[in-house]
Amino acid sequence: MIIMSAIIELEKQILALSAAEREQLAATTWESVIGDPGAEGNPNIDPEGIEIAVQRDAAIETGAAQSISHAEFLRRTGGMSK
Repeated sequence: MIIMSAIIELEKQILALSAAEREQLAATTWESVIGDPGAEGNPNIDPEGIEIAVQRDAAIETGAAQSISHAEFLRRTGGMSK
């Protein structure tokens, strides 16, 4: 329970950051996940999901795919964020 309360507090601090700061934090955090050799074999991490996300990132970087905003995602999916 201590870990969960620490995560909740961290979330509050993150959400208090500016959008630019949150974007930088998200990018840094994402890079740490895909570059973490300890992530492989971790039952809490979906390797297929990570691979799909890595492929999507590559497609966006090369221009083969276009990113959309969270609002656009919600519009396209009928408001489902999961």
